[in-house]
Amino acid sequence: MAKYTYKIVDNDTVLEGDFLVVRSNLQELLQKQDYSFQFKGSFVEGTANGPWKFQFGEFNSESQSEIIDYQYRVLVSGIQKSASGKINMGKPNGKWTILEEQIENSEIVNTLFKSVISFDNGVPQQNFSINNEDYTLIGRFLRDGLAHDEWSLFPVNGIDQSESWFFRDGLLMSIRVDDDNDHKTIQAYNDYNGKTQTINLNESYIKALEIQLSQENIEILQDKSLPRLLTQNANRYQEIDAILSSLGKSEFLPEFKVKVPYYPLNTIERNSVDSIVSFYQKAKILSETILHNSQLNLLKLSDSTTAYQYNSVLALKNQFLKPIKNVVDFDSLGIEEFAAREQLQKHLFPNGFPSKNLTIEIAIDSTTGYKAYEIPTSAFIDESKSTIENLVAISKAGLDGIMAIADEVKETLAQEKRQNELVYLEEQIIMENDSLIKFSDSLLVTDMPVLYRKPVQHIKSFANRTLNDYSKVKSAQNRLIQARKTVTCLAGLNQLVRTVEKMPKYKGTLKDTYTDRIWNPFMATLMDEDIKRRITTAYNKILEPYFLNETSALDCDKVSTLNDQINSTYLQILELRDQETKKLERKLKKEKDPSTILQMLNVQNTVKQ
Repeated sequence: MAKYTYKIVDNDTVLEGDFLVVRSNLQELLQKQDYSFQFKGSFVEGTANGPWKFQFGEFNSESQSEIIDYQYRVLVSGIQKSASGKINMGKPNGKWTILEEQIENSEIVNTLFKSVISFDNGVPQQNFSINNEDYTLIGRFLRDGLAHDEWSLFPVNGIDQSESWFFRDGLLMSIRVDDDNDHKTIQAYNDYNGKTQTINLNESYIKALEIQLSQENIEILQDKSLPRLLTQNANRYQEIDAILSSLGKSEFLPEFKVKVPYYPLNTIERNSVDSIVSFYQKAKILSETILHNSQLNLLKLSDSTTAYQYNSVLALKNQFLKPIKNVVDFDSLGIEEFAAREQLQKHLFPNGFPSKNLTIEIAIDSTTGYKAYEIPTSAFIDESKSTIENLVAISKAGLDGIMAIADEVKETLAQEKRQNELVYLEEQIIMENDSLIKFSDSLLVTDMPVLYRKPVQHIKSFANRTLNDYSKVKSAQNRLIQARKTVTCLAGLNQLVRTVEKMPKYKGTLKDTYTDRIWNPFMATLMDEDIKRRITTAYNKILEPYFLNETSALDCDKVSTLNDQINSTYLQILELRDQETKKLERKLKKEKDPSTILQMLNVQNTVKQ
């Protein structure tokens, strides 16, 4: 159900006045599960304004019901989310309460999440509280929305660690983590008095904060729950903003403001960061292509050269690309200017800059060895240069190293591909040769006419010579080329010997086709009479002997052509039986050249060049 009013502005529908949307389905609830919601408020010229309430529910029912005031009441269980407060022209204003509650048999049994924040025209004010099933966060803001004083996170069960974040006018001074046995204080921007920039307290802020910290403190920070609770709260407000934005104008997302140190990049440094991003993206694509190549992953298990290439890329990725990836991530978040250059360098390379001379481990079976790898690059890394200059050099050196190995890998894979193809081709050669010998021998033990036995022997002998010629090729490159030709040749010889086996049948079929039963009045009986004798004579006396004779001087390049000619000639002569051929017969009367006759029959002759 939906109830709302609107007006037309520039052919656009603009919401104006009270607004109500309700969705629920009793039938779905009783059968399985129902997703319900209710949005209630008002709009002014398409912008949410005034009191608003949002409810979302995912409920199911075990068909339990009770009668209250002569009406059936169905008991439901599930999760209900709600948000309520006032909106001033799209922005939260006054106290907003967001809840997520667990419902069982229509009763609230647990509060899963609760957020209470006061706003002044979208800017959070004064004290606030956020809690979920595990923690409660209490803190406060200044009038401009900046975090201030102590933000304290307490465990609900009183067992887990508590933590406190101490802000001064939006700048985080320190973080204290307490448990029953110990406490830890992490210094943040306590000693900073320089230029600052105001940003939102979100994931980008946490990443910027990590640049200032040691790895030990980063791990402590990442294990803490305060940022996660703030993220959970932001997601709830995001859901409401998405609804309001789809209906009209909205600036509902609350902005928790904090300050960070600001070290702006000049134009040269900005261009350098762009180069770093470009080098990294190219190197990443190329390295992933190599490291995820299935053929390479198999080869490296048994081939030391491939293992060396693969592990070199892996080393470049770990020592060069991974640190540079952080720079790229910082750039995408827009936080590279929130850390001093020396802090950035220490965060990225706590053990110093990588060397372009690497030692690569190579493990094959149970044997482990080592081999040096020097990156072929003009990029020069020097402690005396600025941090940004060195980051450019490191990203370029990483790319240059991976590109150089990629060229080697390309040749390795090409060689492996050729080797695999050669193995396959040689298997095909053996198969084709064995098939030809077996078939030829089976023909030679039959009563095949001598006229056709000799061509079969010629084909068998030529196949044997072809195989012997291939076995004498020693060069790897030439052997692959010759293997391709040999497979094609033997396959053609297999077809040709089978065609020769059919030639006696071809001859018999043509005789039957060109024989008519004619009434002889003198003998008073039906007699066989040959028709179109010049056509059959051309085949029997000239073309067939020509084809059979060609088998005594075979050439691999012409085997398939000869085979096609024999079959095409046979089919063409069959078709001439029912065609007008008087002109052709006159031409065939004195013609003895097989090439000319094939042309007359429209059969291309390419056996003899």
